[in-house]
Amino acid sequence: MHKYYVSITEAEYNAENKTFEISIKFIGHDLEKALTSAGAPNLYLGTEKEVKNANAYLKRYIERKFQMTVDGQKLEYSFIGKEVNNDDFLYCYIQSNTLENPKEVAIKSTLLTELFSGQANTVYLKSGEEKISYYLTKEKVSETHTLGKLSK
Repeated sequence: MHKYYVSITEAEYNAENKTFEISIKFIGHDLEKALTSAGAPNLYLGTEKEVKNANAYLKRYIERKFQMTVDGQKLEYSFIGKEVNNDDFLYCYIQSNTLENPKEVAIKSTLLTELFSGQANTVYLKSGEEKISYYLTKEKVSETHTLGKLSK
């Protein structure tokens, strides 16, 4: 066990392809524990024994626990892939559906809070030159931000 429970999410609006590109960094064994407690089999992420549909379990978990709403519309995600490092960090990459010139962004993250009461979910939001960060916890699960002009 370890003292700190944290995930780091980076969401950047790509004005060229009009999507949010999102990466979420987890401590691998914490994520596996959350997936198992949510009913998934042991996925053996990043090993030779990894379950074939592991990415589907990851996508489903992220969709349930991480939401972005832009200008009143809940974003839908494509699961791009994952990266498992030897240091027990696991990165998940997702991309939103396309949207024009986002103005108001609401982010809700309850990643891993169902297991770890001290879980902290740090979110970095970037759009053009604008950079915002949020510190979300079990007690404070969401933030909303109005974006300024996007740089072209």
